[in-house]
Amino acid sequence: MALTGVQKTVLVTVAAVALVIGVTVNKIIRPAPLNQAQLAQAGVFLFDAPRQIPDIQLTSAEGQDWGKTDLQGQWNLLFFGYTFCPDICPTTMAELRQLTHALPEKDREQLQVTMVSVDPNRDTPEQMSSYLQFFDAGFAGATGDPAQLAKLAQALSIAYIEPDTSEANYLVDHSGQIVIVDPQSRYVGFIRPPLRPAELSQLLPRIMARQ
Repeated sequence: MALTGVQKTVLVTVAAVALVIGVTVNKIIRPAPLNQAQLAQAGVFLFDAPRQIPDIQLTSAEGQDWGKTDLQGQWNLLFFGYTFCPDICPTTMAELRQLTHALPEKDREQLQVTMVSVDPNRDTPEQMSSYLQFFDAGFAGATGDPAQLAKLAQALSIAYIEPDTSEANYLVDHSGQIVIVDPQSRYVGFIRPPLRPAELSQLLPRIMARQ
């Protein structure tokens, strides 16, 4: 049955309206593109191109081998610190817990926070495991050979000074930035301290959705 001129006009009008509605809904659902100024205000800096991470051999807080492959399959936030740190480290870990708890569940499930120790002399897997359990946030830990640790830190532009371990209760100077690693285990950016959990909880899902 052939359509009349009126029917054709109605169909065209309906299709046009549906198209407009679809475009409008898509704009509402899809967040606005991230811009450098917005990211920088929250302390986030993303590279134009991801950077490769070298193969390394460390030990996890569970006493298992830990390396580049453990960063694959999910987004990662790496914090280089140590369990005997009196102030910066526990504060940062608490802020990371606050951040992860503020994320939507689907994003939280795709994110792993890992503390990498810059004090392998004292931070045994047992020590790290006990420390991480305090935060009750599913955080992972890595420690091990100083040379391997230095190799990873250098690749991620993390600065720290190896301490004089002969002194009692020594401190370790280290940078406090958070490294962002994508599911392909590539270094894609970093977050400068101080952390802003409320802002980051809004930005991080959008960063994770880019790839």
